[in-house]
Amino acid sequence: MTTTEKIRQIIESAFAGVKLDGGVSLEQAKVIDNYGEGVTEQEFKNLPRNENRENWKDIPDNALEPDPCVAHYDAKGLRYYLPRLILSVLANYDNTSMRVIGTLQALYPKPDFWEYHMNQYSELNYEQKQAIALFVEALPNLVSLDREDRVMMERALEKYWREYLT
Repeated sequence: MTTTEKIRQIIESAFAGVKLDGGVSLEQAKVIDNYGEGVTEQEFKNLPRNENRENWKDIPDNALEPDPCVAHYDAKGLRYYLPRLILSVLANYDNTSMRVIGTLQALYPKPDFWEYHMNQYSELNYEQKQAIALFVEALPNLVSLDREDRVMMERALEKYWREYLT
């Protein structure tokens, strides 16, 4: 059985050195979620300057709450924030948290949103997809998922991530 520490090591290794690289930042995602209200185009472009763009491991827990707006990241933004979000789910699973809901939903490519998810995953390399697949497979055994989240991870594994478990 895979342990939480093993999954943590796999995720950290697979995503080592990943930078935001011009992707949608956490604060930009929050602005997008608010339909850009009160923020000029230039202010929007400048938001990442005041954020951690170089080391996802240094993103504090409180930056991920109450809602990291995961659905609004582009492929580079998802690649940068996803490992931190995954580790936060392992450390603090709360089925009512938008941090957890957004993270798990980002890992479940439903047929109606298949193209969107494939675009979101387009910046992930094979090693990163393998690490995510291991997380999706192991999560139900590592934390006490509620029924809905357990089913979501089982379906995510069957519909997409299993092919990376070689």
